[in-house]
Parts: sequence; C-alpha cells; structure tokens
Amino acid sequence: ICYRNLFNRVYKIVGKEQIKLDYIAKSFKWLGMPIDLDEVECILANLIYKQYIRGYLSHAKRILVLSKKEPFPTSKVIK
Repeated sequence: ICYRNLFNRVYKIVGKEQIKLDYIAKSFKWLGMPIDLDEVECILANLIYKQYIRGYLSHAKRILVLSKKEPFPTSKVIK
C-alpha cells in the first residue's frame, strides 16, 4: 500500500497517464532508497497483478501506462 501511494503521488505530480519509470526511481532515491529500474518494474508488476494499480508496463520504453479511469482503485486497498 505504501508503494501504491508513492506511485499515486508521482502520478499526480506528472499529471499524465504515461509515467517514465525513471521518475519513479528518482522518487525512491529522494526517499533515500536508491533502486534500479528493474526493481521498480518488479514492484509495479506485482501491484498491477494484485490489482492495486490499473495499467500495464511497457518494458521496451520503460514506461508505466495507467488507466484513464481510476488508475488507483481504493476498493482493492480498503477491504
């Protein structure tokens, strides 16, 4: 849930449905947790699988593409 909320904040700052994984890696670095893009992609893949985030990953372009309608569903988090 913490990762989901961090990605939600990055989404709100960027203001687009397509977020470069580099932006997310920089947010981790800012928090004092430097991780590489492969780790970011792994975390996102798990969040998408668990349906905490609606969207998909473009591995070739290193981009997270979010759904235009409710990309961060609250019903999956709050049970």
